[in-house]
Amino acid sequence: MIFRNDKHGVLFEKEIRYHKGCSRKYAAALFLLTADPRLWHQAENHIGTNEIDIEAMKPRRLDAMSYVCFAVAKDIITGSKTVALTELADASMLPPRYFLVIQTAMLIRGYGLSAANRLLFTEGRDQNELRQK
Repeated sequence: MIFRNDKHGVLFEKEIRYHKGCSRKYAAALFLLTADPRLWHQAENHIGTNEIDIEAMKPRRLDAMSYVCFAVAKDIITGSKTVALTELADASMLPPRYFLVIQTAMLIRGYGLSAANRLLFTEGRDQNELRQK
């Protein structure tokens, strides 16, 4: 999986173990909500065993990326269309690392955690290393 940073990985793994067997939609939103400690601190009281009361969340003082994570999580949970695909694909608006975090959430939503676990981040690696032998 591609996490925002190591802290995101540790927090998400802890939370997903606690919510084992949750839906793909729930897991994808949880992945995004755990991406930032400030966002998570504001979200965690709205996380139930099988549902996320995202409508009740009123996040404050988030950086731009954390707000995008919240908005995409809300779109996943509610079916709203707050974030446009063209905004996510615009490198001037969203750094590549964060695009990959959101892409990971979309992979979780569509195909589940097992598919996301097979996703690798290879930034800075020699592309010849990645070829199958």
